[in-house]
Amino acid sequence: MFNNIYKLENLLKAYYFARRGKRNKPRICLYDFFLESNLIKLRYFLTSNKYLPSPYAHFVIYDPKTRQVAAPAFRDRVLQHSLVSVIEPLFEKKFIYDSYACRKGKGTHFGAKRIKKFLMAARCINGKEKEIYVLQCDINKFFQSISWNILLSIISKTTNCRQTVNLIEKIITTHVQTLGKDQGQLSIFSFTGFDNEAVSVTERRGLPIGNLTSQLFANIYLNELDHFAKEVLRERWYARYMDDFLIIHPDKNHLLKVREKIKIYLKKALNLCLHSKKLTIKNVREGVPFVGYRIFYDHILIRSSTLSHMQKKYKKKLKLLQQGLISQEELRQTIYSIRGHLNHANAHNLYSFMIKKSI
Repeated sequence: MFNNIYKLENLLKAYYFARRGKRNKPRICLYDFFLESNLIKLRYFLTSNKYLPSPYAHFVIYDPKTRQVAAPAFRDRVLQHSLVSVIEPLFEKKFIYDSYACRKGKGTHFGAKRIKKFLMAARCINGKEKEIYVLQCDINKFFQSISWNILLSIISKTTNCRQTVNLIEKIITTHVQTLGKDQGQLSIFSFTGFDNEAVSVTERRGLPIGNLTSQLFANIYLNELDHFAKEVLRERWYARYMDDFLIIHPDKNHLLKVREKIKIYLKKALNLCLHSKKLTIKNVREGVPFVGYRIFYDHILIRSSTLSHMQKKYKKKLKLLQQGLISQEELRQTIYSIRGHLNHANAHNLYSFMIKKSI
């Protein structure tokens, strides 16, 4: 397994994936200019067990809510693509069908259609007159709360290659910061410029948002919850998108009991807590807010918060175009993105109102 990660053919393929949409950026061009040398050097560091992740680039995004992001160096992103391409198939076999985030052939649109099918099935089985309820949960500070020890223990059960596990451990636990003005002086330490909420080396918890591997590791971590819900609780209509998950059932009291069981399991097995303000049990007649949509048994609408976000994004791009800061093609890509999201809902007139008059 480890041999496949450092193969030059795999590293080259990983490089092409890592540069998608960024090939004109200066740091990518520089890496590309010395591509063969850079890949051989990366391969040497891996085979000699000298590889350590480079310092992260830290920044904050406010889209739609504030997030602290730690972006890896480009060569580390290349490695992460190579690593994920090798190990992901092993874990994909263990993932349940109704986990939708960061998986090939899944995603938000697939998730919305599946929830609609759940609602239709629940209505058919229980009848039109029977009330149906949905329990919706969100994990409090999910990425910041992931335990390194628990995650590595879960990964080790599936990945029996010691070298691969050691490499994964380095990516998870090694966080390098630059000391002083000397950019060559490095030390293994915690995140610079971030509060201790993001990643804590002393508490051995947290994954940086920005790592490609963090998406896969997050799915691996919560796959334990998925199997608990499906195999222990025996919930028929359970679905998860990253740390948002739901259960549909005709008995409200049953969902109350399930909620308590999930709380206990998350704390005991994964050291996670449910978000108290995002823990609801509602009648599905109001629609199920999930993956950016409000889903009913016979139709799908755009959530108001999603619509507001799209409108702000479009107006911002339109203003940048008028100022000459972006091209017409960039605005067109934004329009295509909005239309693609709206096409999966009953929102044809909404698209006409938002976009067509402005083209």
